[in-house]
Amino acid sequence: MEIKKIKILYIATSTMGGGGVARMLSQKTAAFVQLGHEVKIMSTNDVQQQPFYLFDAQVQWELYPHSIRTMWQMRTYYSFVQEQGINTFQPDIIFVLDNGIKGYFASYFLKTHVPIYFEVHGSRHFLLAPITSPFRRSIINRITLALSKRFTGLIVLNESSKRDWKHPNIQVIPNWIAPENTAQVAKESASKQVIAIGRLVPEKNYETMLRIWKQIHQIYPDWKLVICGTGEETYVAQLKELADASVHWKGEVADVNSELQASAFMLHTSKMEGMPMAFLEAMVLGVPVVAFDVDYGPADLIQHGRNGYLIPLGEQQLMVHCCCILMQDPHIIQAFGKEAKKSMEQYDESVVLQQWISFFESLG
Repeated sequence: MEIKKIKILYIATSTMGGGGVARMLSQKTAAFVQLGHEVKIMSTNDVQQQPFYLFDAQVQWELYPHSIRTMWQMRTYYSFVQEQGINTFQPDIIFVLDNGIKGYFASYFLKTHVPIYFEVHGSRHFLLAPITSPFRRSIINRITLALSKRFTGLIVLNESSKRDWKHPNIQVIPNWIAPENTAQVAKESASKQVIAIGRLVPEKNYETMLRIWKQIHQIYPDWKLVICGTGEETYVAQLKELADASVHWKGEVADVNSELQASAFMLHTSKMEGMPMAFLEAMVLGVPVVAFDVDYGPADLIQHGRNGYLIPLGEQQLMVHCCCILMQDPHIIQAFGKEAKKSMEQYDESVVLQQWISFFESLG
């Protein structure tokens, strides 16, 4: 059956960097273009002109270079989106990938009859946690929840994240694993490397990771921790002061699979999640994950004691203990890795892409 060709507009932020959302956007837009759809991305907060990930050459771009800190600046920005994104491009559907406060206001400022979906790539805690004032947090929570109801629908990554929202139309479509991530050679079974992947930001809780690693390294001094990711320069410098020479900082890594192949397991201490791409990329290569059980995502992927370890948030000593179990017995790593790889079959690109095709067909 021939697929109806449509125009897809993405309203996004920070698409040029090496984060998981940018990676999925590059893969999804390429797949949609290959299906014959037309795609345009309008993006804010990009500090570089060339994307870190490879995007299809047919994807159209519109980078908004101005800061958006006030309501007036937001109104100006959405006037730009209205003209260049809606009036000029004339999309059939709009996806908002900006999960910051300004992303919610797309439902208020944009005037169009085409469906607008809010695509959620993390917990609402990402938005609310940094707000220290309880009164302001309550106001922002109420405003954003009200604005979220104005969207045609929401797209979330897993069933558990539905709890964040009160909307009658919530679709669950997970991230996928691209074919190039699955066609890899077997990883090194005797590796003495642990890997961490993610943006170097406070909510990823690297301070706790480094404290945990310090204890682990005292027991296993011949092991090393490799951290792949970047962040604000001052914050990264503070983290490096907490680490010793056994911690290797790799920054953004284009060939992250090579680092995964060289790793025994992944360590992840984030306080909140959506559906970590790093987990998918690791587990499909047979790299088990040790992570805190936080909202949302880890529990959807990790089966404790079967394909990894899922630790209650804050239980640092238990995490140290579980890491040591893996480090002392490569057979457990191998068994967990085999189960991890098997559990990723449902996230194969061909499986998830079919969910997107069905979603587009449901639009009529």
